Amino acid sequence: MATYQKQLESIGFRYDTLTANGYNKINGFCFTVNINPGTKDYIISTACRPADEGTVEALYQALQQFAGERKKTVKTAAFNGKMITVICHTDEIVPDITKGVRDSVDFINYCIGQFQCIPCCEVCGNQADTNIYLIENNISMMCQECFANVQNNIVDNIYKENRVNTNYPLGIVGSILGGLGGAVIWIIFSMMGRIGYVAGAVAGMGGYFGFKKLGKKMTLKGLIISLAVSLAFLLCGMYVAIGIDIFNAFRDWDVSFLDALQLVPVYLGDPEALGEIIYNHIFGFIMFILGAVCCIAQFFNEKKVKNRVIKLM
Repeated sequence: MATYQKQLESIGFRYDTLTANGYNKINGFCFTVNINPGTKDYIISTACRPADEGTVEALYQALQQFAGERKKTVKTAAFNGKMITVICHTDEIVPDITKGVRDSVDFINYCIGQFQCIPCCEVCGNQADTNIYLIENNISMMCQECFANVQNNIVDNIYKENRVNTNYPLGIVGSILGGLGGAVIWIIFSMMGRIGYVAGAVAGMGGYFGFKKLGKKMTLKGLIISLAVSLAFLLCGMYVAIGIDIFNAFRDWDVSFLDALQLVPVYLGDPEALGEIIYNHIFGFIMFILGAVCCIAQFFNEKKVKNRVIKLM
């Protein structure tokens, strides 16, 4: 089965890999296809409206009829005053969206002719020759005036962002709070006699988002600091959890909790005990790595799309 990109290109659409959107301009009208691989939904939209408002009700009815006749593939078909949107769904294990997109586009083109629709801006709704733009991580169909406003807003955002400095002390506090959350979860699960693998992901992602929230601005240095701090606290949580196990095992021997913590290195010096600890904790580290990878990917993706403005067609 061809990829979504090849499927859309086979029916004349172009494809943006970062946003998973297809787009095309047909007879002066802009069309977009937004794909959600997780739900297997795909949304076909065009920015237009009837020239005569008296035909809007008939357009509503035609869209409802179209959706009603195709309940297996079409979830809804609607008009919001500025856009006609058809939401399709497939239950196929390996989805093929070409027929659903083609049928939806053909029907929308029928509506455009039948109800004398005119192209309009999806932002302001005014009749205008629209183009398709990539605004950061979203594809929009808008007029030149609205696009100019977006450009001005982005210039303002860049100016404001350049004046904001990363607050590393507060960012580190945020990382500590995030890492502490993962450590506490690990300890709680350990006290319940279970292994809290999810604590690894909580620590990794919590440290990252904690730094980002309190530090105001994430940098590569901040990313490294946040992951290092959260990993350190996860290790502390694991260390304390082992100490609690030792304390509970020697409760009748009049061993204090501090004594139990001091016995942890001795306990880990036993090869058999160390092997068991590694086995029980390895998945926690794997979850931490997965959480960290997600954070790293998000950081670089945000850097790539931040303030990005591109005219696609």
